[in-house]
Amino acid sequence: MERIILDVDSAGDDILAVLFAAANPNLRLEGVTTVTGAAGPIEQVTNVVLNTLALAGRDDIPVHAGAWRPIVGNAKADMEAPVHFEKRLVARFGDRLKKFNPPASTPSRQATPGHAVDFIIETVMANPGEITLVTTGPLTNAAMALLQEPRLTEALKRLLVLGGNFQTPGNITPLSEYNIWADPEASRIVLNADVDKILVPLDICEDNRVAASMLTRDDLADMQAGAMDNPVLEMIADSFPIYIDIWREFFDLVGFPMDDVITVALAFDPGLATTTEPLFVDVVLDGRIARGQTVAYRGRQLLPGGGPKTTRICTDLDGRRFLDMFKQTVAQYERAA
Repeated sequence: MERIILDVDSAGDDILAVLFAAANPNLRLEGVTTVTGAAGPIEQVTNVVLNTLALAGRDDIPVHAGAWRPIVGNAKADMEAPVHFEKRLVARFGDRLKKFNPPASTPSRQATPGHAVDFIIETVMANPGEITLVTTGPLTNAAMALLQEPRLTEALKRLLVLGGNFQTPGNITPLSEYNIWADPEASRIVLNADVDKILVPLDICEDNRVAASMLTRDDLADMQAGAMDNPVLEMIADSFPIYIDIWREFFDLVGFPMDDVITVALAFDPGLATTTEPLFVDVVLDGRIARGQTVAYRGRQLLPGGGPKTTRICTDLDGRRFLDMFKQTVAQYERAA
């Protein structure tokens, strides 16, 4: 069983990732840490996680609030791009948009005392070689943990990082993916760290080459057809059709890409993806269009540079097997008759 800490920013697929991690028998979810990102301020992000775990019946899992802003960040208007994105969709989807990233209701419990960074450090250092840190949002918490405790690189079992893009165009700029772009300085710290990493880019998540991994209305219908009393599936079937429609119409994908769930699944089944050999991966900090671009050192360059070759980049995915795994895990929430 793989022991993980899941670091999220509570966008739509983060919710599915938390539900997946909390129920999958191959995982032991040691805790969830939160970071400001695509879903909004840290209070919203944290409350979404608390409500999601309550729905899952897993109030035993600690939830620690983390970074409320990036280390440096970008222009204020640019950082608010996800909010402006929602406003652009109002004319097309109307009232249906109320189910897209809605304000979280007041949770039934409070976040666990203590900062996310301290929880990551304390948990990993107390269990050397046993904890995998899975990040599905901006990398601020992970970077601060590595800066605060340099021994973390030796104590972590592995890092799973959702972020970056190499062949698939970026979703913030043509060159940049959101998680890396949202805090490029933090991303560089994490990706430059001398620790075993698997990087999960847009290439194997938000590209129709891996369409079999995306959630569609047909998938929701199939899951509902075999269910009797599953409150988690009821929530997914009620809330996620709008996500499916947005990603079909705005991003030209066949369904809703489950980037975050894929990243969690790779923690215990890395064979789901094809990866490169270990490479050094850096992050561009300059400019506007290129800021947040991930760059892999693949060949031989004349100018000095580079660093530890510790990052395997995912290049392909067994989407059908992944989606079957997701459906089987959601079925774990079926209530006994």
